[in-house]
Amino acid sequence: MGIFDWVDERLGVKSLVRGFLDRPVPANVGWLNTLGSATLFLLLVQIATGISLALFYVPAADNAYQSVQHIDTLAFGTLVRGVHHWSASALVVLIGLHTLRVFFHAAYRYPRELTWVVGALLFLVTLGFAFTGYLLPWDQKAYWATVVGTNVAGSAPFVGDLILNLLRGGPAMTTATLTRFYGIHVWVLPASLLLLVGLHLFMVIRQGIAAPPRRNATSEEIPGETKKARYAREYAAEKSAGHPFYQSLLKDAVVAVGIILVVAVLAIAVGAPLEARADPNAVGYVPRPEWYFLDVFQMLWYVSGPAEPLIIFLAGTVGFLVFLLLPLFDRGRERHPRRRPVATLAGALVVVAVGVLTYQGATAPAPVAAGAGLTASGSLTASQKAGLHVFELEGCAACHLVNGSGGTAGPDLTHVAARLGSAEIQHQILQPRDKMPPYTDIAPADMTSLLDFLSTLK
Repeated sequence: MGIFDWVDERLGVKSLVRGFLDRPVPANVGWLNTLGSATLFLLLVQIATGISLALFYVPAADNAYQSVQHIDTLAFGTLVRGVHHWSASALVVLIGLHTLRVFFHAAYRYPRELTWVVGALLFLVTLGFAFTGYLLPWDQKAYWATVVGTNVAGSAPFVGDLILNLLRGGPAMTTATLTRFYGIHVWVLPASLLLLVGLHLFMVIRQGIAAPPRRNATSEEIPGETKKARYAREYAAEKSAGHPFYQSLLKDAVVAVGIILVVAVLAIAVGAPLEARADPNAVGYVPRPEWYFLDVFQMLWYVSGPAEPLIIFLAGTVGFLVFLLLPLFDRGRERHPRRRPVATLAGALVVVAVGVLTYQGATAPAPVAAGAGLTASGSLTASQKAGLHVFELEGCAACHLVNGSGGTAGPDLTHVAARLGSAEIQHQILQPRDKMPPYTDIAPADMTSLLDFLSTLK
């Protein structure tokens, strides 16, 4: 008796595999249905490359950047880091397309409501991976994009300060922030991912693959028939005209090979980006996030005032709750997009809005290059350094130039102390004369420090 037969006699592996591969699927399941398996494939790629990178990465502010540089010097180091970077982008694309297919085919309706909810949570976990992994290289883009992102998260009503302290480990971005993001990225999110993926796969296998919707009903209604009985009858008819699942695996394999080839080419030809080491004093640096967060980045420019992070947070929270609970209030029977004009139009508008915001964020004029230099931190007093930190947290550099570095939406502050006294500057901050919003929520001690810092700009 061979080892496989010995194991099969005790666990019945053959019957499990045969039952999985031979199970019938609807006849019209096609290439669009490969998006789910392609997403799962990329998750496995992310796990494999992530484990490889974690073996050499040092999650400390003093060593993280150097450890990433060291990875690039190792055999296949740049390839592994590039594959991890580009497969992350591909994963966001595929999980987005998979979600859109499920939405436009109304495959979240009975009996797959919980499958959609688990999938929505997986979407959120994927974005969590993208956000927490963003900081790990500890370069300029990683640092400042995370400053903006944590400020948005910290604007949550009632629990904002708690969330900010939980993410950063304190008021500023330090090694505590990096180690927390690393822990969330390699422990908390993977554990959540494995649980949700296992649950999602169980539901898909248990309930079967949803048949693509037909414009016309495949069978006549039977008076008095329950929803469960009608669904079972119609789904059985779809499967009876279908084929075994193993025949669909060829399409899944073709798509997986195509994806990994594209990712590998990008990893070799372009590689994973790495800017200069993070500099908390480079307040003129205005980050442009990865493409999958450009829509949020662009929205920040349309919402002005100190309440803008709160507005963005609330809009994102409400939007996700609608996304998560969609099956609970969209419970109709029709599934074909043409027979659901309101839902189809709403979905299309959301896609267009995200696409337009992403395009605008990607093509917006780049901010003036960072590094033109504010007053060197070594020459500042303790109060002035604290004021520089307030300048960072409030995002002043997004609209104001200082020594040629920063945004151009507001006045140039390079020589502001030569033009205005501290009282006049404070008045302008609290009661601005132009389109600048009033920053009345700055604490008195922070305001004093901020004015001390601005007084150095002569």
